[in-house]
Amino acid sequence: MRLYAPILINICKRYVYDPDLAYDAMQECFLNTFKYIEKYSGKGSFDGWIKRIAVNCALGVRKKMKGELYIHEMDQVLHITTDIPDAVARLKEEELLKIVDELPESCAVIFKLYVLEGYPHKDIAKMLGIKESSSRSQLARGREKLILRLRKLEENEYRRMDNLFFQVQQG
Repeated sequence: MRLYAPILINICKRYVYDPDLAYDAMQECFLNTFKYIEKYSGKGSFDGWIKRIAVNCALGVRKKMKGELYIHEMDQVLHITTDIPDAVARLKEEELLKIVDELPESCAVIFKLYVLEGYPHKDIAKMLGIKESSSRSQLARGREKLILRLRKLEENEYRRMDNLFFQVQQG
Protein backbone atom coordinates (compact mmCIF):
# COMPACT_ATOMS: atom_id res chain seq x y z
CA MET A 1 0.00 0.00 0.00
CA ARG A 2 2.79 2.43 0.85
CA LEU A 3 4.34 1.86 -2.57
CA TYR A 4 1.16 2.66 -4.48
CA ALA A 5 -0.51 5.28 -2.27
CA PRO A 6 1.41 8.33 -3.61
CA ILE A 7 0.83 7.27 -7.22
CA LEU A 8 -2.85 6.47 -6.72
CA ILE A 9 -3.66 9.62 -4.75
CA ASN A 10 -2.20 11.72 -7.58
CA ILE A 11 -4.38 9.87 -10.09
CA CYS A 12 -7.45 10.35 -7.91
CA LYS A 13 -6.71 14.08 -7.43
CA ARG A 14 -6.69 14.54 -11.21
CA TYR A 15 -10.38 13.69 -11.31
CA VAL A 16 -11.64 14.52 -7.81
CA TYR A 17 -10.57 18.00 -6.74
CA ASP A 18 -11.67 17.74 -3.13
CA PRO A 19 -8.73 16.18 -1.21
CA ASP A 20 -10.97 14.23 1.18
CA LEU A 21 -12.96 12.73 -1.69
CA ALA A 22 -9.71 11.92 -3.52
CA TYR A 23 -8.56 9.97 -0.46
CA ASP A 24 -11.94 8.22 -0.40
CA ALA A 25 -11.42 7.24 -4.04
CA MET A 26 -7.93 5.95 -3.25
CA GLN A 27 -9.30 3.93 -0.32
CA GLU A 28 -11.99 2.49 -2.58
CA CYS A 29 -9.26 1.62 -5.07
CA PHE A 30 -7.34 -0.37 -2.45
CA LEU A 31 -10.52 -2.14 -1.35
CA ASN A 32 -11.37 -3.06 -4.94
CA THR A 33 -7.81 -4.19 -5.58
CA PHE A 34 -7.98 -6.65 -2.70
CA LYS A 35 -11.56 -7.65 -3.53
CA TYR A 36 -10.77 -8.44 -7.17
CA ILE A 37 -7.14 -9.55 -6.91
CA GLU A 38 -8.05 -13.01 -8.22
CA LYS A 39 -9.25 -11.35 -11.44
CA TYR A 40 -5.78 -9.98 -12.16
CA SER A 41 -4.61 -12.36 -14.85
CA GLY A 42 -0.95 -11.39 -14.94
CA LYS A 43 -1.34 -10.05 -18.47
CA GLY A 44 0.07 -6.56 -18.50
CA SER A 45 1.62 -4.85 -15.53
CA PHE A 46 0.11 -4.85 -12.07
CA ASP A 47 0.83 -1.10 -11.97
CA GLY A 48 -1.37 -0.54 -15.02
CA TRP A 49 -4.14 -2.69 -13.56
CA ILE A 50 -4.23 -0.86 -10.22
CA LYS A 51 -4.02 2.55 -11.94
CA ARG A 52 -7.06 1.65 -14.03
CA ILE A 53 -8.92 0.76 -10.84
CA ALA A 54 -7.91 4.16 -9.38
CA VAL A 55 -9.26 6.02 -12.41
CA ASN A 56 -12.53 4.08 -12.27
CA CYS A 57 -12.89 4.70 -8.52
CA ALA A 58 -12.17 8.43 -8.93
CA LEU A 59 -14.74 8.69 -11.71
CA GLY A 60 -17.21 6.78 -9.53
CA VAL A 61 -16.71 9.22 -6.67
CA ARG A 62 -17.23 12.13 -9.09
CA LYS A 63 -20.53 10.63 -10.22
CA LYS A 64 -21.69 10.11 -6.64
CA MET A 65 -20.59 13.62 -5.74
CA LYS A 66 -22.17 15.48 -8.65
CA GLY A 67 -24.71 13.11 -10.07
CA GLU A 68 -24.19 12.15 -13.68
CA LEU A 69 -21.27 13.68 -15.48
CA TYR A 70 -23.07 15.32 -18.36
CA ILE A 71 -21.12 15.80 -21.51
CA HIS A 72 -22.88 17.46 -24.39
CA GLU A 73 -21.84 16.79 -27.94
CA MET A 74 -20.64 19.84 -29.75
CA ASP A 75 -22.41 20.95 -32.90
CA GLN A 76 -19.21 22.38 -34.24
CA VAL A 77 -15.59 22.07 -33.27
CA LEU A 78 -13.46 25.13 -33.79
CA HIS A 79 -10.64 24.55 -36.22
CA ILE A 80 -7.43 26.29 -35.31
CA THR A 81 -3.86 25.32 -35.92
CA THR A 82 -2.55 23.06 -33.24
CA ASP A 83 1.02 24.30 -33.15
CA ILE A 84 2.02 23.86 -29.55
CA PRO A 85 3.33 27.14 -28.15
CA ASP A 86 6.92 27.35 -26.92
CA ALA A 87 5.61 28.29 -23.48
CA VAL A 88 4.81 24.61 -22.87
CA ALA A 89 8.51 23.73 -22.77
CA ARG A 90 9.05 26.17 -19.89
CA LEU A 91 6.13 24.98 -17.78
CA LYS A 92 6.47 22.52 -14.95
CA GLU A 93 4.14 19.52 -15.01
CA GLU A 94 2.02 20.80 -12.12
CA GLU A 95 1.64 24.20 -13.83
CA LEU A 96 0.43 22.53 -17.01
CA LEU A 97 -2.02 20.37 -15.02
CA LYS A 98 -3.41 23.52 -13.37
CA ILE A 99 -4.05 24.98 -16.82
CA VAL A 100 -5.75 21.72 -17.87
CA ASP A 101 -7.93 22.01 -14.76
CA GLU A 102 -9.10 25.43 -16.01
CA LEU A 103 -10.71 23.75 -19.02
CA PRO A 104 -14.44 23.00 -18.88
CA GLU A 105 -14.90 19.99 -16.62
CA SER A 106 -15.86 17.51 -19.33
CA CYS A 107 -12.91 18.55 -21.51
CA ALA A 108 -10.46 18.31 -18.61
CA VAL A 109 -11.62 14.82 -17.60
CA ILE A 110 -11.44 13.48 -21.15
CA PHE A 111 -8.12 15.20 -21.82
CA LYS A 112 -6.60 13.57 -18.72
CA LEU A 113 -8.03 10.14 -19.51
CA TYR A 114 -6.79 10.27 -23.09
CA VAL A 115 -3.47 12.11 -22.77
CA LEU A 116 -2.29 11.25 -19.25
CA GLU A 117 -3.78 7.80 -18.76
CA GLY A 118 -3.66 6.67 -22.39
CA TYR A 119 -7.24 5.40 -22.66
CA PRO A 120 -8.72 5.12 -26.17
CA HIS A 121 -11.94 7.02 -26.92
CA LYS A 122 -13.91 3.78 -26.92
CA ASP A 123 -12.94 3.08 -23.29
CA ILE A 124 -13.47 6.70 -22.23
CA ALA A 125 -16.95 6.69 -23.74
CA LYS A 126 -17.79 3.48 -21.88
CA MET A 127 -16.42 4.79 -18.55
CA LEU A 128 -18.33 8.07 -18.78
CA GLY A 129 -21.49 6.72 -20.39
CA ILE A 130 -21.19 8.91 -23.48
CA LYS A 131 -20.81 8.39 -27.21
CA GLU A 132 -17.33 7.83 -28.61
CA SER A 133 -17.84 10.85 -30.88
CA SER A 134 -18.51 12.97 -27.77
CA SER A 135 -15.20 11.90 -26.32
CA ARG A 136 -13.41 12.85 -29.53
CA SER A 137 -15.14 16.22 -29.83
CA GLN A 138 -14.56 17.09 -26.16
CA LEU A 139 -10.87 16.20 -26.53
CA ALA A 140 -10.61 18.39 -29.64
CA ARG A 141 -12.41 21.23 -27.86
CA GLY A 142 -10.18 20.87 -24.80
CA ARG A 143 -7.01 20.74 -26.88
CA GLU A 144 -8.00 23.89 -28.77
CA LYS A 145 -8.85 25.77 -25.57
CA LEU A 146 -5.58 24.61 -24.01
CA ILE A 147 -3.56 25.80 -27.01
CA LEU A 148 -5.31 29.18 -26.93
CA ARG A 149 -4.55 29.52 -23.22
CA LEU A 150 -0.90 28.55 -23.77
CA ARG A 151 -0.59 31.04 -26.62
CA LYS A 152 -1.93 33.75 -24.32
CA LEU A 153 0.65 32.79 -21.69
CA GLU A 154 3.35 32.95 -24.32
CA GLU A 155 2.22 36.40 -25.50
CA ASN A 156 2.26 37.66 -21.91
CA GLU A 157 5.75 36.27 -21.46
CA TYR A 158 6.97 38.03 -24.62
CA ARG A 159 5.43 41.32 -23.42
CA ARG A 160 7.12 40.91 -20.05
CA MET A 161 10.48 40.23 -21.74
CA ASP A 162 10.04 43.25 -24.04
CA ASN A 163 9.30 45.44 -21.02
CA LEU A 164 12.35 44.09 -19.20
CA PHE A 165 14.54 44.69 -22.25
CA PHE A 166 13.17 48.23 -22.58
CA GLN A 167 13.86 48.94 -18.88
CA VAL A 168 17.43 47.66 -19.24
CA GLN A 169 18.00 49.90 -22.27
CA GLN A 170 16.60 52.91 -20.44
CA GLY A 171 18.53 51.90 -17.34
